[in-house]
Amino acid sequence: MPRSLLDGNIYRRIIEKKVALDAHRPFDPIFLNRLKHELMIEYTYNSNAIEGSTLTLNETRLVLEEGITIGGKPVQDYLGAKNHPEAIKFIENIVYGKRSLTEEDILEVHKLVLHEIEQYAGVYRKSGVRIAGATFSPPRSEDVPELMKNLVEWLEKNLREYSPIEQAALFHYKFVYIHPFSDGNGRAARLLMNSILMKNGYPFIINITQIDRGKYLDALQEADLGNYSPFINFIARSAEGVLDIYLNSLEEPKIITLSEASKITPYSVNYLGYLARKGRIGAFKENKRWYVKEKDILNYANEMKMRDNNKK
Repeated sequence: MPRSLLDGNIYRRIIEKKVALDAHRPFDPIFLNRLKHELMIEYTYNSNAIEGSTLTLNETRLVLEEGITIGGKPVQDYLGAKNHPEAIKFIENIVYGKRSLTEEDILEVHKLVLHEIEQYAGVYRKSGVRIAGATFSPPRSEDVPELMKNLVEWLEKNLREYSPIEQAALFHYKFVYIHPFSDGNGRAARLLMNSILMKNGYPFIINITQIDRGKYLDALQEADLGNYSPFINFIARSAEGVLDIYLNSLEEPKIITLSEASKITPYSVNYLGYLARKGRIGAFKENKRWYVKEKDILNYANEMKMRDNNKK
């Protein structure tokens, strides 16, 4: 797979931001623990919401911080939230132990995620499955053990062939294509993908939001058709998002809306929105509204001006 499937602009920004973040290491333990706690809550909420959990973000916080059940909500939603911190802790141990991901690790992650929810948590499926809306049929259950063995071997053999983001995204896609478990495949895939990224120096923890669920599933469907670029770049932008969270917390840059950005650049709000959706300007969305660092949009405008002058 050629590098061109990972958008060059996004990849360049990610490398620049990762270098900037690494310059702040070692992180203050108090800062790091506080940020990781908030990210863990947001990740747990979003990962479960993507799979249909009815818990809100605040309800997820109550489950994780107070250990209480939420009245009127299904018990599996409560358990889904309660289980995630242990699964996250497990993938951290893999990363900090500096060891390769194994099939046993995959089974354990699934077991932790679906503890007390699924009877066969941590066990490969023994029957066929049908995925609503999918453009393919998962492999036969009898082929799953061999396919998962091959997937783990692929991960080890391709450590240098792909960038970490490409590798993590492709692993995620291959995992959900195999669909090794009766349930919980998406939640396990996202956690395992994070173990690959964190092992390569990316910060805790790459989050795919409920708001972006449609884009996430659409990109997976494109990959089903052999077009991996949308999914790889979707994951890349998710990785960029967590880098922004860390850097914004450490550096406290001036954050502006696209409306404000239009007043200091030659671009309209609509065009800036187009650039944001395409990943051209490194904008990020909160509560369905786009924001961008003032210095980033000014740098982009200057780069475009220089490029236009060079063409003359």
